[in-house]
Amino acid sequence: MNREIKCRSRDKVLGEYLYSDMFPSMWQFFKELENRGIRHFETEWFTGLKDKNGVEIYEGDLLKYPNGEIIHVIWMGNPASFSPKEVDILHAPEVIGNIYEGSVE
Repeated sequence: MNREIKCRSRDKVLGEYLYSDMFPSMWQFFKELENRGIRHFETEWFTGLKDKNGVEIYEGDLLKYPNGEIIHVIWMGNPASFSPKEVDILHAPEVIGNIYEGSVE
């Protein structure tokens, strides 16, 4: 399985996101975080999946299924995967926010 490797980092002080795909390389992205004071950032990795509206799903996102169930996407270190491991394509969820900003509903 191939997936695009990218991430976003949230400035814990300002609450703003910086996305790795804004930079030519991951090295330059992390160098920019270092220049800004990396101790103030929380990094979330892209799962390689999109929601029913085509919005990219990142670690830390809140997903809502049509049945009303809301889940929090987390990184599972062993084995390396995200939870939930699989997104039910037939009952596609929608990104409604993330754990830092809450739900937009």
